[in-house]
Amino acid sequence: MASASDDLVRTRALFEQWRSTRQGRSKIPDELWQAAVALHGRYSASQLCRELHLSAGALRSRLPKTTPKTAVSRPVFVPLPAESLAWPTPAVPTAAAEEIRLVWERTDGTRLHLCLPLSQWSQAEALCTAFLGL
Repeated sequence: MASASDDLVRTRALFEQWRSTRQGRSKIPDELWQAAVALHGRYSASQLCRELHLSAGALRSRLPKTTPKTAVSRPVFVPLPAESLAWPTPAVPTAAAEEIRLVWERTDGTRLHLCLPLSQWSQAEALCTAFLGL
């Protein structure tokens, strides 16, 4: 059974043979492009370009468009409805604390900073609930 590196060596030999016999600056045949694209699952595009002496842009244009570029580079945000979250009942701060400091952030980037006296705990709780839209 052939290993992955054997496949790359064979494909490189096919490219070299074609380059040595081609007339002028003819285009790479579709069969060779298909062989290069078939190796993409086992080798990165940069490795294939380096080993097969291919243009990165030309190779990228022939790769299947399975996922958008942004999905590959950034994690996908999955919204969760507030009803599905088990919100714990916040503990009322102890008497040792003199003020309440809270920072809440919504998914749209809006932040709520609160610095309130301990005596206003119930108002702080109501503000946070309203801010989060619960």
